[in-house]
Amino acid sequence: MVSLAREQAKLESVRVLRARLRAEGRILVQADLPGDLVTELDRRKNEAGLRGRTPIIEEALRFYFEQKQGS
Repeated sequence: MVSLAREQAKLESVRVLRARLRAEGRILVQADLPGDLVTELDRRKNEAGLRGRTPIIEEALRFYFEQKQGS
């Protein structure tokens, strides 16, 4: 069982990280996605040796917006 102090330290660590990211101009976005997209996202994340999904989602959104600007 995780101690209360350890859980509080973990929550504080997350708060500090999110504050730093906000200060860098980043905004947390959450989305419900179909399971097949998440499976593919995770497969590609693992192939690339990435720790998280963010870099792939950022690249996909940038590509999407660039394509929309060109049309």
